[in-house]
Amino acid sequence: MLDRYNITMGFYEPALFRLHTRGNGKLRDMKNWSVSQKSTFLHEYIHFLQDITTIQGFNNFYILGEYIRYVSQIVKQSATKEIKVPINPFSANQNVDQNWIARCCTMGTDTPVKDVISYSSKHILDLVDYNNGQKIPLNVVSLNCVDERGYKVEVKLGTLHIMEGMAKLIQELVYPTQGRTSPYNPYYIACDVAEMIIPGIKSAPYTLIALLDFALQTTNPGLTYVGYLEAKLREGYNAQSLTPEIIYADLKNNKMNISSLGQLNFHEAYTAFQGGAEDVMKEYLGGVWYWKNIEIWYKNILDRSRKLRLDNPSFFQSLIEGGDITNNRMFMDLQDIFGTPLTTNSNNFFDFSSPKNVFITKKEVINVYAMMQIHRVFLSNGTFTCPLRKFCQNRRCGFFKQKVDKQCVKQPWKRMRGWNRCYFNIWWKFKGFGNIHIIR
Repeated sequence: MLDRYNITMGFYEPALFRLHTRGNGKLRDMKNWSVSQKSTFLHEYIHFLQDITTIQGFNNFYILGEYIRYVSQIVKQSATKEIKVPINPFSANQNVDQNWIARCCTMGTDTPVKDVISYSSKHILDLVDYNNGQKIPLNVVSLNCVDERGYKVEVKLGTLHIMEGMAKLIQELVYPTQGRTSPYNPYYIACDVAEMIIPGIKSAPYTLIALLDFALQTTNPGLTYVGYLEAKLREGYNAQSLTPEIIYADLKNNKMNISSLGQLNFHEAYTAFQGGAEDVMKEYLGGVWYWKNIEIWYKNILDRSRKLRLDNPSFFQSLIEGGDITNNRMFMDLQDIFGTPLTTNSNNFFDFSSPKNVFITKKEVINVYAMMQIHRVFLSNGTFTCPLRKFCQNRRCGFFKQKVDKQCVKQPWKRMRGWNRCYFNIWWKFKGFGNIHIIR
């Protein structure tokens, strides 16, 4: 499972709503940030936008939610309340395993390589829809590459390369650098694949961004990316004639086969996946009034993302045109529309910007981040370090105001009992895990 995108100067944790940059600058003091910190923040903010404005982002969130539903059933049915970890999602049922297998196979691989030589389609396996027994062939794009020593290496093109390629391209167009500043795989390889199919396309970066964005509006981005490029080449398009306007018009008319839902157009598919993500959040929150602001916040983000997609599909291109993020009109508009995820810096300062006209506090967003840690415990080997310890270390937690201790680093679910609970343990108890014993 991929836990973080881009870890060189910062990272974004997909579906967990946390963005981190190296540097001491606080979010509300962005005008005084170094160029390096602004550049990294922009890269990670693109990942946040990918999370909340693409079918791939919604699907990722939904898959995590399905896993927690599966874990909750195991806990509920356990007579002894002794839960052995890790709970392997690849051997689950109720389509949980099939979703995780598909996600893993289509994520792509990040083996270090120097260059890509050729590509081909490769059948991996047949998934099974347990609802109707239908077999679903899973194909990926296999890249023949060479490493620094000249050895041949296979890389599977997937979601990772599409997301990172898009974020890196936008980052370097807004904040140009001399040469490549990150590893070839996964940051630059997708653009080179496009160049192999339609020569000269790398000289049209806005078109490349539209291509990468198009691919993320499907559940198999790597295969979609290559398939679409090949189709446009057969139709006679070249690097000059293929434009973002054409790509986004094609996206609007794109058809997807979604298992039991049948064939859907882009708007129908987007709405269906958005609904799945919204249902997962509602289940996490359980209708508890205390977290009503979180539910409203997330629903507003999803509703606004759909409107943005329909009204202004080329908003990423507008973001590039705006230049430096401190006076970038599109960036400011996006901050008004979506705010930011929980944002941290090298000093472990936690900050957050709320969407315009949506009331939610920093503590509530920290609660969201704590909530989204739960699945990691059940994927672990019984030792799990709570990432919120850095926030809590200078703040006493719970009713009795205890400080962070060793349990926060190894077994945070044992950290507090009764009313003396921290952010993590509030969710642990709320999800019905308060009386279980984690065993290896």
